[in-house]
Amino acid sequence: MKRIIYGIFILVLIMVNPPVMGMVNEYAYMNPITFGWPTIIVWLDFWYIVAVVAFIAGAFLIESWQRDYKEI
Repeated sequence: MKRIIYGIFILVLIMVNPPVMGMVNEYAYMNPITFGWPTIIVWLDFWYIVAVVAFIAGAFLIESWQRDYKEI
């Protein structure tokens, strides 16, 4: 499960990078509105939500993220 969550994080970073955004921008130029919203906003919001869900899943499922640290 840990590798899947980290893989999702890496995928999110790739999908919002400028080279990929250039390809999305070409699509957005031809189709400026998707689901009633600007295409770029839909693309970025989708990947933002994926990252947030992966982070929350990681917080509950990855053991090393659940450590209790002793107070000094």
